[in-house]
Amino acid sequence: MNNVPNIWQLRVFDCVAQHENVTKAAQELLRTQPAITTSILGLEKILGATLFERNKTGIYLTEVGVAAHIRIKSILAALQEAMALLGERSISPLVLGSRISRSQMHALLAIHECHSFRAAAAKLGITDASLQRAARTLEANLGCVLYRYTAAGIKTTELGDELAARLKHLEAQITALVEAVAVFVYPRSKNIRVGVMLLDPSMLLVNAIKETRSRHPDVRITVISGVYEQLVNKLLREEIDFIVGLLKKQEHELNLRQQPLYAESYCIVARRGHPLSHQATVSVEDLQQYSWIIPPAGSPRRNAYEHVFIETTMPPALIETYSLSTMRIMLADSDMLTILSWVEVLSERHFGILTPLPFHIQCDGPMVGISTVQGKQLNEAQQYFIDAFKNNSACLGGN
Repeated sequence: MNNVPNIWQLRVFDCVAQHENVTKAAQELLRTQPAITTSILGLEKILGATLFERNKTGIYLTEVGVAAHIRIKSILAALQEAMALLGERSISPLVLGSRISRSQMHALLAIHECHSFRAAAAKLGITDASLQRAARTLEANLGCVLYRYTAAGIKTTELGDELAARLKHLEAQITALVEAVAVFVYPRSKNIRVGVMLLDPSMLLVNAIKETRSRHPDVRITVISGVYEQLVNKLLREEIDFIVGLLKKQEHELNLRQQPLYAESYCIVARRGHPLSHQATVSVEDLQQYSWIIPPAGSPRRNAYEHVFIETTMPPALIETYSLSTMRIMLADSDMLTILSWVEVLSERHFGILTPLPFHIQCDGPMVGISTVQGKQLNEAQQYFIDAFKNNSACLGGN
């Protein structure tokens, strides 16, 4: 039952979608803002989709949110029609229907089908007491008689029969909503899928995302991380639109178009307050006194690391990883050292945990750029993203 939303969540969604504002929705529904937000997040979790885009001016439906809203309005309209069966009431049919929980709905449907509290409870896998509590609470909330005793057992009244039929149809609509959202595909014209190599140029990437979202607020941007070979395979299968990262000399044989942006440069980093960070200059001998976190063999960072100690003994390397988060945590709690690109160091300054050491690595780094499939036509949003990334990388003195 937990993988299907309840009626209240659908009503909250509809109210927020209409007002495009959580505060106004909370005022209309007589709930707190946190309660409304929690309800929306719960619905998004159940559906496995982001239904709203949040920004300073309001909260707006995403593409999938618009598709979901069409179905939800139909569900709520059917709910109001079902509540009209109860006759004139002092409260609106929508408010009355919002009181129906999933357990109450299932109790009515099971009793209607089984003609027995015990059989209905067994069908739902709950105790008789739980079933009766849900069934009687529904009667109390709606203010009508839904069940009657007969010689053959418990049966639904004529009103109960009609309401059960309406709610069964309503449940089918809710199930269809869940299934529709699960297979929803964003329009290609409003979708950007970026492949990013592990230890990516995050600062440039984030800036490009921000600029693109500002120009195209309804675009969906998906960032997929992986190693080069994995990303190229995804690119050739059109699972991603382009790759941002190190360029390899395989563009002709793989039918790729590579746009060089800047030459990567590397530096040695440590935690803030590290003993070497207080020195005016750092020597190779100084670096040999500390343990290192190194990238896997064959990677450009590993080559730069080995180049530093090419004429002497390498220091102990206790950890080998591609994971930037692992590096950050290990460095923050120790005097270990590692090697990062200059772009990553600029990004790390945002966290205030790591600092570059005054040591120049005399090693030519690889070229960073954007790889696309030769001849692939990009939509306006995708091209804007690439242009934004290029403009940001130009600040690094790239080609």
